[in-house]
Amino acid sequence: MRLRVPLRFAALVVALAPGCVLSQQQLAPTTTVLDRYDFTRPTARHALPGRLDEISGLAVSPDGRLFGHDDERATVHEIDPVTGDVGKRFSAGDPPIRGDFEGLAIVGERFFLVTSEGMLYEMREAEDRTAAPHRVSDLRLGGGCEIEGLDYDAVHDVLLLACKVTRPDPGAIVIHRVPLDPARGELPPILVARADLERHGVESDFEPSAIAVDPTGSLVMVSAPLESLVEVDRQGRVLAGLRLSRVWHPQPEGLAYGPDGTLYIADEQNGRDAHVTAYAPRARELRRP
Repeated sequence: MRLRVPLRFAALVVALAPGCVLSQQQLAPTTTVLDRYDFTRPTARHALPGRLDEISGLAVSPDGRLFGHDDERATVHEIDPVTGDVGKRFSAGDPPIRGDFEGLAIVGERFFLVTSEGMLYEMREAEDRTAAPHRVSDLRLGGGCEIEGLDYDAVHDVLLLACKVTRPDPGAIVIHRVPLDPARGELPPILVARADLERHGVESDFEPSAIAVDPTGSLVMVSAPLESLVEVDRQGRVLAGLRLSRVWHPQPEGLAYGPDGTLYIADEQNGRDAHVTAYAPRARELRRP
């Protein structure tokens, strides 16, 4: 059953007020989240079956299960992080709705999928190979933002949507914030100054392909074209950046954190099988926001 009911989320626009982009020189911490991981030594790496050749998003449920989706259908697949086996799958629509799906977030029992044009789908987990009732909302981002990344920030109770491309180019990466409580109204986006990226060894033309909220509160983004990671805080200050090994990550398209701080990166098919790769943190003690 398909329920086309608006979520009544506030419309968001790219509005770059003077002084919103903060310099990296302001209040930079001495240690970073990315320092916790050795990206030359994956904890585990698993090839994914053909139905996830175009994997485009990852998310972890509150009970620690890993889910992913491809970028052509509104179908969510459960992935065993230990074995890489892909088990149950459920969809919005029967047959599954087609679109350019670019991100997955899980909030309690609610699963959110977003398209590059800003159509947000919400559904609940369903039985294997069944269609879940769903509702859809147009975030009304217009042509100003091509979305390619979605996660949930529990501290502020908002969905984070990273723009791969913004028009016109404002000299900043734009991360929209969509409150789950529509009564809160619009929130200003997080702006990440591109000029600050080069100071951390990442090209200024970094295009996010996924975003994830680290358990410490930092925001981590990955770029498929550059095979790079960038860490920022909630004010948009760049904290760290690094290049990933192309051997392990030929096209990273998904990010998610497990409850123990393990970072999962999904790579879609690019001359080889799609994979999900896990990195356990060096230290298990995680500071909470």
